[in-house]
Amino acid sequence: MVLMDKKNLLLYLEIPFCPVRCRHCVRAERAPALEYRQAYLEALRREVQASAGSMPDYGVQAVWVGGGIAGHMADGSLGELLRQLPRWFCLSKEAEITLKVHPGMVGAETLKACRLGGVNRLSVEYVTHNIFEHECLGRFLNPQAMDVTQMVLSDSKIARSFDLIVGLPGQTRTSLRESLEAALDYGAVHIALYPMELYENTKLWREWRQDPEILRRNLRKRLPDGPEKKALWEEAASFLEERGLQEYLPGQWAFPGSKCRYRELEAVKTECLAFGLGAVSTVEGVRSVNTRDMERYLRCSCEPEQIVCSIEPFMV
Repeated sequence: MVLMDKKNLLLYLEIPFCPVRCRHCVRAERAPALEYRQAYLEALRREVQASAGSMPDYGVQAVWVGGGIAGHMADGSLGELLRQLPRWFCLSKEAEITLKVHPGMVGAETLKACRLGGVNRLSVEYVTHNIFEHECLGRFLNPQAMDVTQMVLSDSKIARSFDLIVGLPGQTRTSLRESLEAALDYGAVHIALYPMELYENTKLWREWRQDPEILRRNLRKRLPDGPEKKALWEEAASFLEERGLQEYLPGQWAFPGSKCRYRELEAVKTECLAFGLGAVSTVEGVRSVNTRDMERYLRCSCEPEQIVCSIEPFMV
C-alpha cells in the first residue's frame, strides 16, 4: 500500500553480530555476551527513538533487521523496539518487516519477538545444504539444524526467504540443486542467490594465498572457475523456473506474490534511514555513516549527530 502524499522510505536496523564469523565473511562480528547484547539493543532503541518524527513526509514501506544474524538476538527487547516503530514513524499497515535468522537458532522467544514486533518475513541464512560445502566455510551448526527451525515454524504464517551462495568451494550442479530442493522443502517462497566472493584478509582468502595449487586439486575445496560458475548459475535458474519461481531482480527469485518489497524498493534507490553500528543512511541527497566504534555508539546513540562519522552528498 502506498501512503497518500508520502514518499517511500526504508528502515534498516543493523544487528552486526553472528554466532561465529564464517571463513569467507568480512562483515559481522561474533556475538558478545548477553549483557553486551542487551546494551546494544538498548542503544539501538535510543537512536531510533531520537529520530522519532524526523521524517514526516515519508511513509515506511519495508523494514530490514539484519547486517549479521539478528534472529538469535530476537528477544523481548528487539520485539518491543519493532512494536514501537509505528509510534515513531509513519508505517504502512502492510509494511514488510524482515528479520535475518540462522538455521537452528529460531526458538519460541524468536517467534514471540516476531509476533510482538509484527515481523512477517524471515530471511534465512541457509547458504548450502551440503555438509562439505558448509564445513569448508566454517559455518555454525550444520544444514540439518534447519529441521529444528522447521518444527518451530510449523504453525507460523511468516513468509520464508532463503539465501544460498553459488560458486562455493567444491560445489557441483548436483549439490546446488540439492540445496535449492531443500530450501523449497523447508517452505521457501523466495530464494536469493549470491555469488561466492573471496574477500581479502578472510580466513578462506589466506588459505588460498598459501596453497592455491593444492586447493585447486582438492575436489571438496576448489573454487569453481568462471565457466563452471556460469554453469552453476544456469543450473539454478533452470531449476527454479521449473519449480514456478520467477527472477524479478538479478539473483532474486520468488513465487508469484512473494517478492521481497525491501529488495524491490532498494533496487530503485529508495531512500533508507539506517540505525546501528556502522549503519549507512541515504536520505534527502545525503549519505551518512555511523561510527563502528562500539563504545562510542553505546555511549552516544541518544544523540545521533554524535555517532555519525561521515557525511557526503548522495546522488540517486
